[in-house]
Amino acid sequence: MKTVEICIVGGGLVGLTAAIAFSQQGRSVTLLEATNLQPDDPAELDARSIALSYSTVQILQALGLWQDLQAQTAAITNIHVSTAGHFGVTRLNADDLALAAMGYVIEYHILMRYLLGRVRQDSRIDMVSPAELQSLEQTEDHVTLAYQQYDKKKVLQASLLLVADGAQSSIRQKLGIQAETVDYQQTAVIANVKIQQAATGCAYERFTADGPLALLPLPNQRYALVWTNTPERAEHLMQLSEDDFSDQIYTKFGYRLGYFSQLGSRNSFELKLTRANRLVANRAVLIGNAANTLHPVAGQGFNLALRDVGLLFDRVAGLDLQSEMLPPALLQYEAERSQDQRQTVNMGNGLVELFSNKLPLLNHLRAAALAALDLCPVVKNEVSWQGMGYGSGCSSLMRGRKRE
Repeated sequence: MKTVEICIVGGGLVGLTAAIAFSQQGRSVTLLEATNLQPDDPAELDARSIALSYSTVQILQALGLWQDLQAQTAAITNIHVSTAGHFGVTRLNADDLALAAMGYVIEYHILMRYLLGRVRQDSRIDMVSPAELQSLEQTEDHVTLAYQQYDKKKVLQASLLLVADGAQSSIRQKLGIQAETVDYQQTAVIANVKIQQAATGCAYERFTADGPLALLPLPNQRYALVWTNTPERAEHLMQLSEDDFSDQIYTKFGYRLGYFSQLGSRNSFELKLTRANRLVANRAVLIGNAANTLHPVAGQGFNLALRDVGLLFDRVAGLDLQSEMLPPALLQYEAERSQDQRQTVNMGNGLVELFSNKLPLLNHLRAAALAALDLCPVVKNEVSWQGMGYGSGCSSLMRGRKRE
């Protein structure tokens, strides 16, 4: 039986980043991933994108990852928030916060390939892929996992288990942790577009009668579109020709970016909120989508997950993971993370509820609120810092350094 300090189940972006972080703490880490990870290399206009908040960039910086990644990102230097058909606009600017950028956007496959490469080069991390988990048992001082790799059955014992296997987490169920699921009755349509004019670093959030429409800057004069609609309208948008689909965007968004010179393939996915009713079960901790799966309106999913990793990194620093001190430290972590997670979920839900209501009076009130916010620098800066991940608590990694 193999024995390690930390086992991570789930080899997505969150699991890979967590493995790198705890390896740098000097821990022995085994990462189990159900699929045979082979990052794809999509066409330039078909790639999925990830928004990285300022706090996430600080975490990547502290882990020595950002220097290699930054050249493959597009900076968000300002954010333009508006409501279709109404006068209210709020503009958030990095200059007002004395920052070079409020965040960055990177293509998913680039980030995935880079993190996977770093994990495979790390002698402290044993990545097992594919690995099908068959059973899990906990005692007071360890977690035992049985899994199958190809035709071989293996057993692993770990002092700490990090669960990062996604919104439909099977491990969460095995741990007996319940989760609340809210169906937003909305579907996101995503696509990349190429523009003719030079990119300015502006990210747009446009609230329409059908749902929020976001356009995020990408390298090479491209923007990533995320458009929330009712399921019926999303299906209609998916069936349109490229020209007709572009016309629908112009109708709701206008011509702030000029005309699109190219349009990538479209994809869609249903939007649901999943929240675990607790994060810790003895020596097991839920992180990422296994703990919280969010609406994309605020672009906080991956960023919230890395804040999980950052605080957990601090709470176990210098701790003998085999000792009886680990479970109390994990409960402290759970208590400290609850406020940020609650605030982030509520912020997303509040935006969805506020801007999905079509009552005429509310339309005018929303527009007036955006206009008023634009005239209040102090409040606007507070909103900006919260959106960048600093609304509640701050780990050492979020300050750009590792806790010794």
